[in-house]
Amino acid sequence: MAAAVSVLIVAVVVGVGAFERDPAADGSRTTVRGVEIRGADETAALLRGLPQRGTVLGRPDAPVTILEVSDLKCPSCKEHAIETQPEIVERLVRTGRANLRMVLANFRDPARATTDGALARRVAYGLVAADRFWGFVQTTFWNQGDTREEWATEPLLRSIAEAAPGTTGGQVAVRETPDSRALTAADDRIIRALGTDATPSVYVVPRGATTGPRVSAFDDVGAIARAVDDVAPRSR
Repeated sequence: MAAAVSVLIVAVVVGVGAFERDPAADGSRTTVRGVEIRGADETAALLRGLPQRGTVLGRPDAPVTILEVSDLKCPSCKEHAIETQPEIVERLVRTGRANLRMVLANFRDPARATTDGALARRVAYGLVAADRFWGFVQTTFWNQGDTREEWATEPLLRSIAEAAPGTTGGQVAVRETPDSRALTAADDRIIRALGTDATPSVYVVPRGATTGPRVSAFDDVGAIARAVDDVAPRSR
């Protein structure tokens, strides 16, 4: 009986440990403004050589768009960005089969009575015009804090921007601008049209479209690839 209880306790501990594993734990580290920033090297490798236009990564004339709805304060989005996104980029974006468009939601702030999710999203949108959105967003996921806390402070976001490939801390716009307001409204309209309140959510749509069926498993790259192949003929 004692042995059985011991096995059960070990199983529970292992299970909890696996659930709480930080996908960013083994990432590269660099110090910016006295702050340790993770994942800058991995982000640079992910984006190297790929065109960026606004919130779209990859060839703008790709026949299919993988539309991803994410929240910068969502832990599952962090896991997806670090563990699944590289395979999506390698298999589907680099090969020109699809491009990748990020739609940023802000579901966590209202749920937690915080405001930093809106700040992080505003900073990301402020980098769209310079086509530096993706480097900042990906590096932010690597450095995501506790979703229950206001971790996305202006100093941290400036350090993340400075560490991210292609940006500098001086490019960070923390105040709302007409451009960031318009981008927020546009993405919120897409989210409402998709009818989703879950992040991450992945949709595969023909070039130029912003709505379509949701891929049931956001971390199943095989399923996403099959959806890309199914949708591609409709874009011709």
